[in-house]
Amino acid sequence: MAEVDPRPQRDAQRTRAAILAAAQEAFSRSGYSDTGVRDITAAAGVNPALVNRYFGSKERLYEEALGALLDAALITDIPRERFGETVVAILTATQRSQLNPLPMMMLASADPTAREITDRLLKAVFIEPLARWFGPERGAGKAAFFSALASGLTVYRELYPLDAFGAQMPEEARNWLIAAFQSLVD
Repeated sequence: MAEVDPRPQRDAQRTRAAILAAAQEAFSRSGYSDTGVRDITAAAGVNPALVNRYFGSKERLYEEALGALLDAALITDIPRERFGETVVAILTATQRSQLNPLPMMMLASADPTAREITDRLLKAVFIEPLARWFGPERGAGKAAFFSALASGLTVYRELYPLDAFGAQMPEEARNWLIAAFQSLVD
């Protein structure tokens, strides 16, 4: 009869994913500077040394956490005829299948290292693919306009809430946002 090892088995993939998810939540809520590795690992239920094992540093953890959330396909897969309506629905959803990367990005802007990481990833992973999707004629400008609208909505919905963009958003505000986003593809 084979002996059973009483020690718990490690699941590196699950541990890494737990650290990444806890980091995304913490960076989105408290920002880069105000989030410690111990805060993240406590939320993930793991030893702080595992951040170095799986990510190498807090900076690299931030980069991977943000990179996993930035996905231009979430926008470029939207049918063009319903672009504005769908984008506004995504940005104003109270239940999301994925965290919105914008609060994490905005809260990180006070730290020079995190700001550099954010700028590089935002351009390479989101803005450039979005610009190509919008097309060669004015694609870069449209991607910038999209980013400004989405960021502004997030600031005044999640970070500094205004009633006009809150949970009970007036129809006038919703229609204005839909039209503004839709104008980028029409």
